[in-house]
Amino acid sequence: MGVAKSSARAHWGKVASRGGAGFFSLSAAWLALTIHPQPLFAYSLRRDNVVLYARAPLPSAAGPILQDVLQRVSRSPLYDPAREQHAFLCDSEALYSFLVPFTHGSGKTNPFGNVFIRGADVANDRVLDREGREKPGRPLAYFIAHEVTHAMTMDRFGFRFHALAPFQKEGYADYAARAQPVDLRAGRDALKSGAFEMDPTRSGLYDRYRLLVAYELQRRGLSVEQLLAVPLVQREVEAQLRADTAL
Repeated sequence: MGVAKSSARAHWGKVASRGGAGFFSLSAAWLALTIHPQPLFAYSLRRDNVVLYARAPLPSAAGPILQDVLQRVSRSPLYDPAREQHAFLCDSEALYSFLVPFTHGSGKTNPFGNVFIRGADVANDRVLDREGREKPGRPLAYFIAHEVTHAMTMDRFGFRFHALAPFQKEGYADYAARAQPVDLRAGRDALKSGAFEMDPTRSGLYDRYRLLVAYELQRRGLSVEQLLAVPLVQREVEAQLRADTAL
């Protein structure tokens, strides 16, 4: 009986060992692909230091879109022309979930600085939702520029990026990707009135965060470096904005 138990333990020990080795191998392969996803994407297009990757041939519209992305992000003082930025267009929900699991938004920048877009209709400059439908409003160029701005911020600030308040991270990426000044008075009025677009939870938009970032940059005169140097308290910035009678 003792021999049988010993034999069974040895058998299951080998099974567990093989299972552990297999899990490690799969994890290592997944990690390698998230660091260097290029083998999964056969086609690419470059504009200066920004490279767009896809699994199918890119239509002619991709060139102007990529140029638009470059124009948006290059306005940021965080832009480094010597640093390549890589954006990957995922053509299926399975691929997107594999490369950036547990991500609900239309785009994601992973810790290695790679940008992934959930799905895209490049010909019409639009991103796609989970069901493959076009999302109205903001163009594909905006979404790529937003995520590339995250990558540029990570490059500049390293792990400090993750300590920033959500309004700093998302607000600045939104501000840079929109590439235009914010009407602070109109934004404050919308905030005070409880406008739908000022509620990120309900609207899915970052208008509230972009307004606060714009207030710090345009009104209070902070540099981007100062804005993102340390975590800020959102309610304190909002209180200053609401109380600013000179707007």
